[in-house]
Amino acid sequence: MSSPRFGEQIEDDPSVCYRHPDRQSWVLCQRCGRTICPECQILAPVGVQCPDCVREAGGSAQWTPTHTKPARKRAAARRTPAASTGSGFSGWVTGLLRPGGESPPLSWVFAGTAVLLWLVGLFTANLPFVLLAAYPGAGWQLWRFLTFPFAYYAAFSLSGILLFAISIFFWLLFAPSVERNFGRTRFLTVFFAASVFGASAQLIFGGLASGLGAGLFGLLGSYAVLMWSYPPARMQILVVLAINLVINLALGGGSLPLIIGGLLAGAGSTYLLQFYDDRARSKPSTPYLIIAAGAIALAAVAVVVNLG
Repeated sequence: MSSPRFGEQIEDDPSVCYRHPDRQSWVLCQRCGRTICPECQILAPVGVQCPDCVREAGGSAQWTPTHTKPARKRAAARRTPAASTGSGFSGWVTGLLRPGGESPPLSWVFAGTAVLLWLVGLFTANLPFVLLAAYPGAGWQLWRFLTFPFAYYAAFSLSGILLFAISIFFWLLFAPSVERNFGRTRFLTVFFAASVFGASAQLIFGGLASGLGAGLFGLLGSYAVLMWSYPPARMQILVVLAINLVINLALGGGSLPLIIGGLLAGAGSTYLLQFYDDRARSKPSTPYLIIAAGAIALAAVAVVVNLG
């Protein structure tokens, strides 16, 4: 039996990409409704679209075939009918947490954790910030390299509320779409690699690390590596980067090591993951081990600098 040709959709299985019939996906193009895999997903202002729709809308996206391995079939991740998830708030929560679903639970959980800890900080003299943020003198407390993204200084003032709201806004504007495209494993890898690199750079330069900024810039750097050849996506990334850099500079530029470290870590992690995807004989764990080793090494330098 001959295998499907490129561009030929399998009629009885809507869970495969219409451009790559050997790849499963649960994401639909917002314009035409066809199933698209992560390689074919382009982040547009109205959602994720396929290259054909972007091209029809005036973009110049180009598709380049790759030699990646076919995705493994996951019987447990079959699409659940929408009617079974219920309606209202309970249906939204069920769809958000359903394994294999299209919803991005990690992005919302991270944002919700940050909001909850910020509210707790308002009534506890910023106890979450004191316990979780990474700052000079406490660099030896290694858990702070992973917990600082959820720690914000809570101030019940117009400027304090506005800065916190802007940070959460940009996170929810970009992170959910990236999580849909990357999948949860790579999303977590990029996020925490960017967080550790960003916090380490900030501590080495004597600054304080807090908030989702490092993780957000890591996702931006990662997405830039993947989508640089697509002008609509590239322009969106550059605009978000420019706005965030201007905001940071307007506030004194104290977090530049944090966001630059996160940006470079996100881009570098994605490059490694792509590089080893294309090597048929490489072990799947190799890029993750390299990323973890780099993060641990830089964190060790930050700890030594702080202790010194």
